[in-house]
Amino acid sequence: MPRKRIAVITARADDAEQKEIICGIAEAAFNAGTDVVVYSNIYNHWAEDEQLNHENMIYTLFEPCYFDGAIITAEAFRDISVLDEAVHKLRKAALPTVVIGGELDGFTSVYSDDEADMEAIAEHLITVHGYTDIDILTGAEEDETACRRADGCIKAFKKYDVTFSDNKLHYGNFWNDSGEALAQCYISGELHLPQAVICTNDFMAYGLCDALTAAGISVPEKVAVMGYDHTGGRIYHYPLLTSYRRNRRQMGADAVNILLGTEYHANTSDRFVYGDSCPCGTHQEQLINELLLERIGQYHVIMSNVAQFSSRLTMCRTLAEYTSVLAEFRYLLHGADKLLLCLDTAWNTTDYEGEEFLYCDIGEEVSPVRYHGIPPVLDKDRESPVIFYFSPICFHTRLFGYTVLSYGYPTGYDFSFRDWSKAVADTLEFLRMKNDIHYLKQCQRESSLYDSLTGFYNLREFRQIADTVGGPHTLCAVKLGFPADGEFLYGENYRSDIISAAARAIKQACIGHEICCRANDDIFLVLCKGDGEVFAERMRIMLHNAMCGSYDERQVVISYAMGECSLEQLCSEVTDKSEQDMAVLSERKTMQHYSSLLDIRSNVMKAPEKAPALVQAAKRLCVSEGYFRAVYKQCFGISYNQDCINARVMKACYLLTTTAMSIYAVAVSCGYEDEKYFARQFRQSTGHSPMQYRGRGG
Repeated sequence: MPRKRIAVITARADDAEQKEIICGIAEAAFNAGTDVVVYSNIYNHWAEDEQLNHENMIYTLFEPCYFDGAIITAEAFRDISVLDEAVHKLRKAALPTVVIGGELDGFTSVYSDDEADMEAIAEHLITVHGYTDIDILTGAEEDETACRRADGCIKAFKKYDVTFSDNKLHYGNFWNDSGEALAQCYISGELHLPQAVICTNDFMAYGLCDALTAAGISVPEKVAVMGYDHTGGRIYHYPLLTSYRRNRRQMGADAVNILLGTEYHANTSDRFVYGDSCPCGTHQEQLINELLLERIGQYHVIMSNVAQFSSRLTMCRTLAEYTSVLAEFRYLLHGADKLLLCLDTAWNTTDYEGEEFLYCDIGEEVSPVRYHGIPPVLDKDRESPVIFYFSPICFHTRLFGYTVLSYGYPTGYDFSFRDWSKAVADTLEFLRMKNDIHYLKQCQRESSLYDSLTGFYNLREFRQIADTVGGPHTLCAVKLGFPADGEFLYGENYRSDIISAAARAIKQACIGHEICCRANDDIFLVLCKGDGEVFAERMRIMLHNAMCGSYDERQVVISYAMGECSLEQLCSEVTDKSEQDMAVLSERKTMQHYSSLLDIRSNVMKAPEKAPALVQAAKRLCVSEGYFRAVYKQCFGISYNQDCINARVMKACYLLTTTAMSIYAVAVSCGYEDEKYFARQFRQSTGHSPMQYRGRGG
């Protein structure tokens, strides 16, 4: 019988609080013989940063069909909307789901009993130390969690007849500065200094203790301070804070119990964390264990920054060399049983596809395996359950894939994993760039299948494909003509830039499985289904948009041909057309005012919405309107006004084809103030209304 599997969707799994929850989940799941798979980002999810948020694509890998239940730790997310796609999948699949520390419609929620915890803290101060003058510092007044925690303290006060009034309840923001602000009120005498202050989280308690101590107010001799949550880092503050562990481990176990129908109880007997901020003082064994964990964490951070690791990865020339170095330095992962590198099959290109992956089992001498869905290791037979961590490998806005760490006991990675993952992502990008450099060195010669500069098929391969295509189809040809003086002026590199830009534009036009070929240095062929009229028009629009913003006929002249003839005939036809166009250009260059007229025309093509009126255009040449109108038409074979209209319509066609802009927005972008006038002029030029044109796909 296959082992059951639970998915955990969280953020920053290395965070101490989330790690505690995950360990509780793993303990309960392992007790029931169930695997756990954790999906988590790595970096600072609190920052709204496009580069960091890109790693949240890790959540798109989650597919409910592979799991028997799911757990979402909602409290870990600043913005739960990053999980919209995953939540939609869960609802569609009707997969049993539990939300920890938050609520999502249709799912069961699990919370820690904050109120009971705070009641226990207040009861400790009252019954153990005899305090009756106690203040409370909690979060924002409108925050439900803040109010619930304060209510727990007040409940203890009522239970033991301790006098309490609203002026002893202070609101903050759950951060250090709230504690510092309250301390200043005590120091200045604005507020009476009580016997004790209960802070409903540790960060506010740190701020309070630090500020009071700096002002010479002794803690706990003058005032005792209690924290809550035990979020870590208390050894960096004075005095050592007394706190209380939130029952996060049991929260995780409770979520599993709901999903599996079990009754596992986590060991949470040592929830009270003794320190020097109340008269109890520290407990030696507890403090020693805490310091030991801190030293281990610091050691891991130091070890994860070993320069040799990054240096060795940087020197790799192939993926095989790269994975062998990862295996050699696997000890940096501190106890992980297995490391898997799962790269998108297009990891070394500009596009992340996310459909098929290369499965590299680091440390195993096996070749990478292609797979869809979940890594094969999750389906292997094992004697005991395992917890897997899925983490993104992300460089800038490039997602290469993800890593999988597995552990045979309830644990996870710590903060040092962020440094390890960053080194892996950086060096993968370096490896990709090495291959790109090698690729660029081959740009002047063709490979066995593809043209190196554009990625299109070469002529021989294209001919073989064209011979096997059945049904009606059409060939379209594009030839780039380079005037000799333009080549002399701009150089060969500029010519390569133009060829690459043209190839990108043609690719953008190919939305119907068209097949592209670079027949020779400056001829492109495209095989498309049907009569090809719509595709040819779309290709002209894309090429016009790509070229008009950067080049004009002094650098490149684009010629077109289309038909059902042979490849050779079409290449000959487009070459003849290009020679005719170049001849027209040569004649045009001899005309008076050519250079100035072309500058005006180029600006119109780049930004037709800013095209100057005829009178302003004539003034730029310092000629009359009538003379300008005549020389413009003589030079370009079209009137100035009609050229402006055509340029606006071409831009409108591009926007209608490539964007979801409203018709009104398109009209405004093309320089029209009246949408109806735009629609009428567009129909006169294209034979279609803007809406009809968008519906036909360009």
